Amino acid sequence: MSDKRIPSTELLAARRTLDGISCVKLLHDWTWSEQVAKWTLHCRIHIHSQPSPFIPQSTDWYVLVSPEYPWGDIGFYPAKENGLIHTFPHQNFNSCGDSKVPWRKGKLCLDTSVHALGRQGYHSEPYDYYWRLEWHFRRAIEWLVAASEDKLVSPGEPLELPYFPLRNFLTIAFSESAESFTQWQKIPDPVGLVHLVQLRKKPDVFFVKSFQSIRGKELLRLMWGKEMNELKNESVLGIWIRLKKIPVFKPWQVPLIWKELREVCREQEININEQLKIAAKFIRDGKSHIALIGFPIPAEIDGLLYQTHWQALQLPILSEGIKNAKGFRTNEEGYWQRDRTEILRGDVNLVWVNSENWHISHIATRGKLPEPLASKKILLLGAGAIGSAVAEMLSRGNAQKITILDSDTLEIGNLTRHTLSLHYLKVEKATSIAARLNSTSPYATVVGIDRNFPQLEETDKVDIQQSEIILDCTGSDAVLYHLEHFLWGSRKLFISISLGIGGKRLFLFSAYSDSFPKATFRAMLNPWLQKELKEYEGQQLPREGIGCWYPVFPARIDDVWMMASIAVKYIESSSVLPPEKPNLAVFEQLYANDTFVGVHQVDC
Repeated sequence: MSDKRIPSTELLAARRTLDGISCVKLLHDWTWSEQVAKWTLHCRIHIHSQPSPFIPQSTDWYVLVSPEYPWGDIGFYPAKENGLIHTFPHQNFNSCGDSKVPWRKGKLCLDTSVHALGRQGYHSEPYDYYWRLEWHFRRAIEWLVAASEDKLVSPGEPLELPYFPLRNFLTIAFSESAESFTQWQKIPDPVGLVHLVQLRKKPDVFFVKSFQSIRGKELLRLMWGKEMNELKNESVLGIWIRLKKIPVFKPWQVPLIWKELREVCREQEININEQLKIAAKFIRDGKSHIALIGFPIPAEIDGLLYQTHWQALQLPILSEGIKNAKGFRTNEEGYWQRDRTEILRGDVNLVWVNSENWHISHIATRGKLPEPLASKKILLLGAGAIGSAVAEMLSRGNAQKITILDSDTLEIGNLTRHTLSLHYLKVEKATSIAARLNSTSPYATVVGIDRNFPQLEETDKVDIQQSEIILDCTGSDAVLYHLEHFLWGSRKLFISISLGIGGKRLFLFSAYSDSFPKATFRAMLNPWLQKELKEYEGQQLPREGIGCWYPVFPARIDDVWMMASIAVKYIESSSVLPPEKPNLAVFEQLYANDTFVGVHQVDC
């Protein structure tokens, strides 16, 4: 600790508000910590409730406050002397932490439920310098009272898994849902083998490819997208073990050593030694392997179990070769005796590994397209500026099955408004966009075909006929002719997406039919094209390069991407409720005194 810095007037005023909280006793005033570059308050909180086995009435705390106060973080940490020693719900793992500081690592979670939204107006935490510190103290007092009464969580609240302290930078990804939970309920095996595939290095990320029985029978194969399914990396063998519930000690702490893991399993009437012994012989190769510890979880506190969670554990290198227990032969029994008494000895630390559920229901919670659109098979013609932007938004919105057709290559001028980069120059746009989009989601299956419609191989024609939504982003009359005459085999949702000159208008034509109604399209769009030509009369198109063959379509990237966003919303609406008859929607940018004020739909 060091007192070289002087606390601000805001910090001093904030500290004075604590005089009005009778259960708070200040043990040491503001002190600057060089170790964490924050101000600290050392205090004691006395709660007026019955003492519990884990919460004494008086506990000491260190409150860490950002030097930017009233902005920045405020954290409550148990003191190493006379502080909490257990881990609770709504608290970080409460280890001793850094030996150079007098507080433990178990920071309390005092945020409001909407704190992640960032803006002050979304939640009740004040940011006035006079009241913000007091607000946190009162929240901490409420937390302590609730913890002493075992009321930190209530039925119906979202489940919060216990904090597993991580000891490396490895990540294991799996995919579990309510549907796969039903499958697991039909599988009696308590232990088995798992195949993992490396997705990337440094930091290392692996994903589960399949689960097998201990005899090698495939039980579940996970369904990933095109990029992950086609990885040529050799799979790595691990093991899995199923528990009956979350492996946790009261109040909410995970096992830290092998002895504790055995104890928590014993409480569930599971002999984890027996499970490990069964599986160990498959991973004796002088390498460290992963064990997935699975347990059922509910979505809400006291709710119905609905999903399996897999917590990864990195195993030590097991006995092999001539490394067996003394007095035992060099065989599986001798190896296991050495594993049990030395390698997996009770006081050996568990090496928990970061585990993430990459099921689409988990990773797309920040925003995704509705299921009627996400599950459709989409054909997108034209991989130019508007086509690439629409494809990007659809794929990131969880439209998983997209086929892109375009024979053009990416040129340097395209980069001003295209989603591709320098890395793809002189390479075909369709396959390049497909490769890019397949790397943006574990579930994307985007196919690029470097041809113009309908110049296709027979196998591609059959695949395209199965498309349910046809998006034309080419701006080509020839493509419209072929759309009309192609044998689709069934009714499709056709949507033509095109921009007006300068990207100031967006034209969206939709029809639900077994062929594209080209004549109707021309009749509805032509008046607008004439209007555009009249407005642009006398102006020259910009040129790229030298000569009469290099005029280009003018539109800035912000115009293109803004209109592409509108197009995606139109696609979404049309996929939910297909048009009963052909429809043209026109959107137009609005300006007032040369200032952009929005986009509106005009009457057609």
